[in-house]
Amino acid sequence: MKYLKFFFYKINKKTKIGKNLKAGRNFTGNICVQHKSGGIKSKNYNIDWYRRIELYGYVYKIISSSSRTAFIGSIIYENGLFSNIILTNKINIGDKIYSGILNTKSKIGYTNILNNINLFSIINNVESYTNQGFSISRSAGTYALLTNKNKQIVTIKLKSGYNLRLPIKNLASYGQVSNIMHKFNNILKAGNLWNLGKRPSVRGVAMNPCDHPHGGGEGRKSPPKAQKSPWGWLTKGTPTIKKKYKKKLIKIKKIN
Repeated sequence: MKYLKFFFYKINKKTKIGKNLKAGRNFTGNICVQHKSGGIKSKNYNIDWYRRIELYGYVYKIISSSSRTAFIGSIIYENGLFSNIILTNKINIGDKIYSGILNTKSKIGYTNILNNINLFSIINNVESYTNQGFSISRSAGTYALLTNKNKQIVTIKLKSGYNLRLPIKNLASYGQVSNIMHKFNNILKAGNLWNLGKRPSVRGVAMNPCDHPHGGGEGRKSPPKAQKSPWGWLTKGTPTIKKKYKKKLIKIKKIN
């Protein structure tokens, strides 16, 4: 038993990567990125975003990291390899998962290409481009719904209300991302945000005219009708989606 604990300790140590602390300042010490600080010293876990190993594995440890909202699952595969993945909901220690493409019926936590997944099934960790790693529905409690299939394109509905058209050979995993109760977490004190690398934010109305478009005036004064960012951009009622997405295969459409 002691040998197994030492072995798992060595595995966890090798899968960690040092985290670069970014204070949001340039080489002269002036703030160039708002609301950002160095944060507390921590390490990131090296996560497998591809999962195309074509093997079965077992969950031997569940980790909660400060850099991720979802739980991280440490996996040992049948050939002896080990890796960290974003854990899906309802998976516990000792459960079996599969990383790769299956033609048979899949279970929660298994991966598969979108062509082999049934319609109206809940998925997470979806690739936006083939063989480029998971980039959609990775945070705690999120998921996507597969709504339509064609010969080359699949349509999925995101939790934000958008529809995404993706290639049919993209990889995804079954189920919902773990740590569903993360949205109910309370930040009990300001020091918790400082440890995460966030600095306090100040209202633009409380600033001077040289610091913010809303600043200036005598006493308490409401912001102008056309509210702006510190750099003069309109912040309410203007679209933020870039035009370049219209030219690509992936089209984003808002559902009313």
